[in-house]
Amino acid sequence: MSYGMKIWDDTGNLTYSSTDVTWNHIGSYTAPANTSITFTGVPQMTEHKVIRQMVNQLTSDDEAYIHTYSLVLGVLTCTAPDASNTTATLFTVLGR
Repeated sequence: MSYGMKIWDDTGNLTYSSTDVTWNHIGSYTAPANTSITFTGVPQMTEHKVIRQMVNQLTSDDEAYIHTYSLVLGVLTCTAPDASNTTATLFTVLGR
């Protein structure tokens, strides 16, 4: 599977590659409240950025109630810090 686009000039030199210049949306994943979950098959690229967003706002310390994550070799592991007070979390993965 390929991502992005490339543009060459008339002599065959690569002049633009979106895989090197821009961050591309790879996927969005939602971890349910109070639950740890693993998503497999996340496309692998040279670099990744993961954005976390709370789906439901809580009335206390936000950071204490949002999932932590790790992304290794196409596996996104989302860990709930608490089994009863964690909000659902949307993870957006970008890559280039």
